[in-house]
Amino acid sequence: MKRPSIHIPSESLTLPLRRAAEVWPEKTAVLTPETGGQEYTYRRLEELSSILAASLAGLGVQPGDRVGLWLKNSLEYVLSFYGILKAGAVVVPISTHYGSREVTHQLKTTAARGLIAQAALLESNPEVLPELAGLGFLAAAGEGTGGPGAVPFSSLLAGPPGTDRSLGIDPKETLAVLPFSSGTTGLPKGVMLTHANLLSNLFQVVQAHEVSGSDLFINQLPFFHIYGMTVLMGASIMAGATQVLASRFRPLDEFLGLFKTYRPTLFFTVPLILQEFCLDPQVPVMDWSRLRYVNTGGAPLAPEIQERFTKLTGVPVMQGYGLTESSPTTHCNPLRAIKVGSIGLPLANTEDKIVNPGTGAELPPREVGELWLRGPQIMKGYFQDPEATARTLTDGWLHTGDLGYKDEEGYVFIVDRLKELIKCKGFQVAPAEIEHILVAHPDVQDAAVIGEAHPDFGEVPVAYVVLRPGATASAESLIEYAAKGLAKYKRLARVVFIEAIPHSPSGKILRRVLKDSHGSHSK
Repeated sequence: MKRPSIHIPSESLTLPLRRAAEVWPEKTAVLTPETGGQEYTYRRLEELSSILAASLAGLGVQPGDRVGLWLKNSLEYVLSFYGILKAGAVVVPISTHYGSREVTHQLKTTAARGLIAQAALLESNPEVLPELAGLGFLAAAGEGTGGPGAVPFSSLLAGPPGTDRSLGIDPKETLAVLPFSSGTTGLPKGVMLTHANLLSNLFQVVQAHEVSGSDLFINQLPFFHIYGMTVLMGASIMAGATQVLASRFRPLDEFLGLFKTYRPTLFFTVPLILQEFCLDPQVPVMDWSRLRYVNTGGAPLAPEIQERFTKLTGVPVMQGYGLTESSPTTHCNPLRAIKVGSIGLPLANTEDKIVNPGTGAELPPREVGELWLRGPQIMKGYFQDPEATARTLTDGWLHTGDLGYKDEEGYVFIVDRLKELIKCKGFQVAPAEIEHILVAHPDVQDAAVIGEAHPDFGEVPVAYVVLRPGATASAESLIEYAAKGLAKYKRLARVVFIEAIPHSPSGKILRRVLKDSHGSHSK
């Protein structure tokens, strides 16, 4: 069962918005219930993002410059995303969960020209402001001023529209977005996604998910995450659909209220949220008749949750798969042939194979190996990191670090991870990032962080720590120390003191050994 291939035009990532504004100018593109339920048409999105592009050019943004985007899901996010692209620049999406340490790392690594941020985030992270002093500009959106030096975002929406500098570029070579991912190992790295990568994935997603102009999305997954950016925000605009923006799913009552009010036809989410839906007493009695299906991604979906939601609501649930490095989607289930527990089949123009991770040789059905992927949505490489790129890409094949097998019909089932990355609440936690912080503590001699299974969050980070002789740091004090300046989901669940961390001859931490033997090691 193979999806028909698609012709992808040699165009920039602003094509979907330009086309939607031309074909459906008066159609409601975006609804914002959190700010009074305003409606914005495709024509208005196109106009305002072009004005923003001109303002950014006026602030000195040149083609190829990087601009940070530190915003929650909002009209401002959508306008900024397309405005930055139209200014010829590259979007650097930054997690709203991030603390000052992570935000400044991302801006410094990408040598960002400026930052568009939520005023509330700037005000709640005052220690980040001195670090931003070197930027060409700082714009603050939403309630509040964002502190000294920040220009109001609204002031960038005044004046004449600019020309779209992304027209006439080479889409296969020109970067559009630079999100950060840990890849299979190590610290977070910038993932070079071109206009062609992301536009290809929009064509692929719209085909596989059968998205059309008559669809209505409830978009709560964060747009700073590649899943939210492409599959929710991007696919909705690509198809000329309507998206209802939400920046949170708690309180759950309020979130479910959006389903009652707007009655969506599509909901793309993560397993954790679907799990909460299954436990809420309102869900079985609500009218779900307009919802065509639910798609989950970001973390493995338990088959019992998949089946339970369908039993409660009559709505089919399927699982998809993707990575930041693949823009993100590479697999999803065909709507009329869903297999429980499977991530489905490759999207159009996408090849997959299961290989022996040691030799790279392709394996037959039912044999477990590493999933490799190739297609137009696969990244150009890691930003300024040719070594990590060479380790992850072979002849255009992306090594996912995920272990799985194919059945006889080509459906892929993921069974485990080869990679070190911890997936907590659908977010990536790089063990090395927390380890680097821990070993900087004066009482710590060595440290290793691994993921431990958690019934609600998928996995949580746990640290194994070797203290220096005579040191007296407590587990709680180390948890607090490591949490400073980092996102909350990276907070250690536990610290276990042990005698020694297992290392390979080359000095790499042997996490698998630690996982297998830590029960007997802990004091």
